[in-house]
Amino acid sequence: MTDNEFQTLVEQYLTAFAAPSLAEQQRLLRASVAEEVVYTNPGVSGRGLSSLLAHIDGFQQKFPGGSFRLHWVRHQHQQALAEWTQLDQQGAALLTAHSYVQVNEVGQITHWAGFWSTGAV
Repeated sequence: MTDNEFQTLVEQYLTAFAAPSLAEQQRLLRASVAEEVVYTNPGVSGRGLSSLLAHIDGFQQKFPGGSFRLHWVRHQHQQALAEWTQLDQQGAALLTAHSYVQVNEVGQITHWAGFWSTGAV
């Protein structure tokens, strides 16, 4: 995958968390993740597209109008590191964190692991 393809993939995943409708969330995730995607962060561990959609619903309830700003993506051999900031509905930064991403041979995310200080948000 190229730099731009990895950037787009990570942006699609992060944008799904701010998408206002289930249809838009599904569109973004179907374009970026494998059906059995594994996702983890300090407070969550899940597997599968339907579970990820439920996680996004929980995020939107906890952080209405929240979104993410991607700072950078570095990749090699179907894996990447990314730095991003979570924003509140006014665009103020809540935290900056990092994610480790694995992709399959067709360019879908198979594992997304987020890292930040426990209790940061």
